[in-house]
Amino acid sequence: MNETVENIAAAVKCGAIKIAQLHGDESEEDIKALKSMGIPVIRAFRIKCKADCERAESSCADYVLLDSGGGSGEVFDWSLISGIKRDFFLAGGITPENAAEAIKALSPYALDASSCLETEGFKDFEKIAAFAEAVRNA
Repeated sequence: MNETVENIAAAVKCGAIKIAQLHGDESEEDIKALKSMGIPVIRAFRIKCKADCERAESSCADYVLLDSGGGSGEVFDWSLISGIKRDFFLAGGITPENAAEAIKALSPYALDASSCLETEGFKDFEKIAAFAEAVRNA
């Protein structure tokens, strides 16, 4: 979050990461700079209104991630992204219980689930298995 282009490039060069996932106030110029170095970019957008979806849709990032923001684990209003004209990663409160609904309703390119798959701060194998099963069945 809000890391410099130089530090991101250094992390890629040393093999720590292969793709940059940006969650801060990074600009389109930052994204273009990373892409010019051959670094794929996922840009996260906090979706609070239709204009946020429009900003995501017009981003030059390789991929966009649509989220409620801040690791809250809460679902945002999915109606705000209906009709989006580019592939997107869906995040924000995606659980084994709503993953199939998300896939059927929105056809995301990918689902991003994290905190909902944890128990007491650690990844929970049973929750991960339930999530994978829900996605496969969708």
